[in-house]
Amino acid sequence: MKCVGNIKLVIFGIFCFIAFNFNVNATSSVSLKASATSVTVGDTITITTTFSSDVGLVWTKASVECRGAGVKESGKSIDKALTNDKTYQESYKIRPTSSGTITCTVSSAKILDMNSDQNLGNDAWINLSNKSLTIQVKEPVVITPQEYSSNNYLENLSIDGFELSPEFDKETLEYSVEVPNDTEKVIINAKKEDSTASVSGSGEVSVSEGANKIEVKVTAQNGNERIYVINVNVEELDPIKVTIDDKEYTIIRKNDVLEPPQGYEETTVMIDGEEVLAYTNDQTKYTLVGLKDEEGNSAWYIYDEEKDTYTPYVFYNFNGVSLITLDMPKNLIPDGFVKSSFEYNDERVEGYKYKSNSQFYLIYGMNSETGEKGLYMFDKKEGTVQRFNDEIADIYKDKADLYFMILMIVSGIVGVAIVATAVVLIVRTKKRKKNKIKF
Repeated sequence: MKCVGNIKLVIFGIFCFIAFNFNVNATSSVSLKASATSVTVGDTITITTTFSSDVGLVWTKASVECRGAGVKESGKSIDKALTNDKTYQESYKIRPTSSGTITCTVSSAKILDMNSDQNLGNDAWINLSNKSLTIQVKEPVVITPQEYSSNNYLENLSIDGFELSPEFDKETLEYSVEVPNDTEKVIINAKKEDSTASVSGSGEVSVSEGANKIEVKVTAQNGNERIYVINVNVEELDPIKVTIDDKEYTIIRKNDVLEPPQGYEETTVMIDGEEVLAYTNDQTKYTLVGLKDEEGNSAWYIYDEEKDTYTPYVFYNFNGVSLITLDMPKNLIPDGFVKSSFEYNDERVEGYKYKSNSQFYLIYGMNSETGEKGLYMFDKKEGTVQRFNDEIADIYKDKADLYFMILMIVSGIVGVAIVATAVVLIVRTKKRKKNKIKF
């Protein structure tokens, strides 16, 4: 038994000797990495050297060198003391000035780690294997600026079955043609001079009685535009002409020229002793007729049979509120409001506003669903409209009148006080003078 105990004691001693006198093997390494391995001449590349040890680093040393492709920042020396860091990195930048291959190498790399016996001097250093990498450098791609054609001419322009006046010339931009009354469509032929250009407005085009303005647009490859205009006049049978503000219009007598407004029903009215196509609405009580101007633009107008007048039918849908805008009666314009227009859906709308920088506009119109006329406030920022609350306006007016009255009363009281004070001062002065004379 005593022998067995001695053996255990010897084994324990050997174990302790090994534990305290021999280093445990540690994993150490060095690596080299580039921010990119395929670059263009002039690019900047970052080269990073990384040391690592799973027991902690005490010191790192190495030499890093990059050569090739005109690199001038060729090398870097690493010599860094650490405090038990498990990894350590150092970077530097290179910039190639010509195409080719860059070869980067980390050499003479060695470390001291936490297991190193520094009493051994140079023998304590752990040498690491050299590492290298390559980077391919290419010349920059030179993109030759593309030249775009500016040719936006037509080579030919014609209408099937009809002759243009004047005869086509690519420099002439406006033409005219007369067609019979029963013509509903014409076929426009447009041939571009340059194959890279594009043409719009050609092909089959619908026309109606009277003037019709057709535009053929040629867009060059570089975006330049040229517009050719053809004025197609469809002969009318006994046309009815009306004059509005010194401008002549023709009454539209066919029902396929203008889309009637929603809620209006087809009817006829007598104008110049002839029946004319018209549309009416029970809510608005309006009678609408279509008019076409000398340039071929068609629109609906409110026809007052008793007065024989025509007023433009201007309709807007303000975020769910359908309004027919009307001229504002002078007696409804609030004090301080001045006429000012605003833009809504790419159209100009006439209104009134109180301040020059205000986002709120006052407009007068008829609700197309109820037929009621009234004032509406348009919020330009929100694009919404609501009935104008004149009660609030009256409240502000009453308050303003009250403030003015109070101001006048206060001013009167102050005035009386000043006069009274002046009188008292004058009386006192006179008394003093009399007293001086007596003595």
